[in-house]
Order: sequence, then structure tokens, then C-alpha cells
Amino acid sequence: MHSFDFSRLAILDNIELFSSENEHDYFPFHFHDYYCVSLITYGTELLHNTRQEFVAPAGTISITQANEVHRNYALSEAGYSYKTIYVNPDVLAYFNQGKKVLALDRVIDDQQLFASFQSLFNRDHHEAITWENPLVQLTRFSTSPFDGNGLERYFNKIDEIIETCADKPIDTAWLGSRFRMSKYHFIRSFKQAKGITPQAYIMLYKLAKTKKLLLEGWPVGDIAHTFGFHDHSHYTNSFSKYFGVSPSVYRQL
Repeated sequence: MHSFDFSRLAILDNIELFSSENEHDYFPFHFHDYYCVSLITYGTELLHNTRQEFVAPAGTISITQANEVHRNYALSEAGYSYKTIYVNPDVLAYFNQGKKVLALDRVIDDQQLFASFQSLFNRDHHEAITWENPLVQLTRFSTSPFDGNGLERYFNKIDEIIETCADKPIDTAWLGSRFRMSKYHFIRSFKQAKGITPQAYIMLYKLAKTKKLLLEGWPVGDIAHTFGFHDHSHYTNSFSKYFGVSPSVYRQL
């Protein structure tokens, strides 16, 4: 059952906290003049701006840039849950030694930072000093505003490559060579364009394809083999991580 909670704190320019559990609603394009720092606690979030799509699975921090036109929704019919902190860009600049933060990494996979922010939601009383370290750590993920130069469209070719190799593991170095890049340049460029690593993208692409087969009644073991998962458990655990429910539960939704 969907539920949410909102609070505004009397610190750090009235920083705001918003929590939503089992979110299914589709948000139309909108924007905030603050940074949205969202802890994805269950399921997977899809975030679109006017040019790109980003994927933030449970355990990661999804970032919406200040004044960015965007929309959010769940990857799976099971929905997703998140805790969002709305941070004034001036506050972020203060914790960045006075330097304006032009942008933040789109999807941050840092378990220590995730836990630090999550603990702040559990406090009954808030003082600015308790926010200092997490916000300072957040500024470490400052980056330049994305200038794709067509990279986001260029990387769309990855779908065709995955289709031809759906039943086997895909080596990142080999994949980078298909885009005429070194392995590490490819990983960095792809993550900036898509928000997740190439291997995470490949995993999600394959998992999305399996949903139809589940509904058609295919045995889980056959699905795992068809899409190159190591075994039944690898497939089930991966499906549960990204979609928030097991394959068997998904069949019943």
C-alpha cells in the first residue's frame, strides 16, 4: 500500500525530506530549483530528463540536478520506495568550500554515503552539524554538466549488440572495442550518458526481456539459461534486486 511522509527542517535553508513507500504513480515532466538526492530503498527508479534515461536500483542514490526538467517512475509494476532530500544549491556550495556545484553524478553507488543519509531520516531532532559530513561527502561527486555530443544516441547501439549475445556473458573490454574506446574510457563515458555501468545496463536489458517469458509460463531455469545467467539463483537474485520482487511473485502480479 502506497504511503508517504514529508517534513521541512529549520536548518540549512529549510532542507526538506520526503519519503515514499511502494510508489507506482507516474510523475509527468517537472523540475525543482533544488538538488533532489534520492535514496532508492526498494525496487528500481527510472529517471528521464529531456535527453537521457537513468536507472537507479535499490541501494544507490539517484540525483536530479537543480532546475532540470525530468520525470520519475518505477521500473517494475511492483513499484519502488525512496527517501529524498531537497538540497538548496547554495547549501551544497557552502559544503564545497564555497565553490558552486554545477552538477552531481547521476547515480551514486556508495554504501557509506547511502547509510549516512538514511540515518538522518531516523532522527527525531536535527542539528546542522549532523548533516555536515554527509553533505561534504556528497560534493565529492561533483561533475561537469553533461554535454553528450551525441553519446547517448551513439550508445543506443548497445541494445542491438546485446540481442546478438543474449545467451552469453558480454566482456566489457570487448564491448568497448565495438564503440572504438578503451575499456575504462568506455565505462566512464557510458555511465555518464546512461547513469549506470555497461554491465548493469546489460543485466537490466536481459531481465526486462525475461518478464514476458515469465508471464508465458517458461520455467525459471530455462529462462536463466536462455539469457546467459550462471544458474537459477543468479537469475532470481538479480531479478529481485532490480524489480523488487522475485520471478515467482512477478508472475502473480
